[in-house]
Amino acid sequence: MKTYSNSKGAASRIQACLLLRGSSEQLPLSSADMAFATRMHREAVIWRKRIDYALSKYVNKPLETLDADILCSLRIGAVQLLILRTPAHAAVSSTVEAHSSRKTRGLVNAVLRKIAAHSEKDLPLHVKYSHPEELVSRWITRYGESLTEKLLDWNNQPPPLGGYAFGKIPINTLPGSYLERYRKIERHGAIKLPGNFYIQDESAALVGQGMAKLPGSNVLEVGAAPGGKTAHLNGTGFIVSMDRKRKRMERWLENYDRMEWIDCFPIAADCTTLPFSDQFDKVIVDAPCTNTGVYRRRFDARWNWTPRLEEGLVAIQRNMLQDSSKAVKPGGILVYSTCSIEPSENSEAVRFFEEKNSIFERIPFPAPKSLLTSGGFLSIFPPEVGLDGLFAACWKRKS
Repeated sequence: MKTYSNSKGAASRIQACLLLRGSSEQLPLSSADMAFATRMHREAVIWRKRIDYALSKYVNKPLETLDADILCSLRIGAVQLLILRTPAHAAVSSTVEAHSSRKTRGLVNAVLRKIAAHSEKDLPLHVKYSHPEELVSRWITRYGESLTEKLLDWNNQPPPLGGYAFGKIPINTLPGSYLERYRKIERHGAIKLPGNFYIQDESAALVGQGMAKLPGSNVLEVGAAPGGKTAHLNGTGFIVSMDRKRKRMERWLENYDRMEWIDCFPIAADCTTLPFSDQFDKVIVDAPCTNTGVYRRRFDARWNWTPRLEEGLVAIQRNMLQDSSKAVKPGGILVYSTCSIEPSENSEAVRFFEEKNSIFERIPFPAPKSLLTSGGFLSIFPPEVGLDGLFAACWKRKS
């Protein structure tokens, strides 16, 4: 394939704008140019509030009323200047050259030249770290300003690469902080990974390993796709893996083939219509959530957050937990997990469930004691632990 390149680097900016527009089109770029385009896209999404805050000072109408191509070019140019610190002449000239309409290149050029001379001072915390304002206010109330700032900074960092080795441990990798078979991988240099190596954060591996250690060989996994927990449960017994989204289950099936799972059976269905009752030794609910614990990995998720979204998810989580609990046999285990750090989705969900289900007795989740709360929850707060934020709780059914 012919490699698309040009001396001023416009091609990578065109690709970054395509990504920012949500296009799946890929230009035939060199690996270095594609990596730069991907980085510009990621940073433009993460830092959208901060770069828009600056752009709004030099555009004489609301940014959301601009033509989409103009706004994309301005954001890609601004993120180079304000965040990546690309030399001004390269950032401005290449971004202007990459802009799709010759008629509006003058506008893009004029605004970006002003951004190149822009000085950022005394930015509000939510602007400085580019997060939803109300969410930051909530975190400040809960954690204090200093710890909130550490969390915001954490969320904006590129995540490390690593995963769990279910077979041969790849050479030139380092063990995780808590799990020997979790391996950290350097992003630079080629490392050949075996087929049964599952890429995930160590916190997800801790949850998966804890689930696998809990007793029970007849398992129902609700919210299973794309298979991060199934990978750990595989080999512990008969696993029914359920997710309501067929497309997500297609990814589960890809992992099923790649990792050669045994006795794991997929179902695309909603847990509110479970055909099972009192049948499983272990039922696992991996609930959809706001993803506030994994913003550095799911870098666009912060812009989905609203109080209304959180409230809606809380209702879904409570219903999932209640409906799924009906499949647990007497003496069996129920597990609930999210990748959120919000009390409404975690400890409050536990309290709500326990108030209505006295036949379930909470037991400590199998995890390192340093990561467990006094209530026996696995609760990971990223800046303090150095891992993605996750939560897990479990119960034993008494009768």
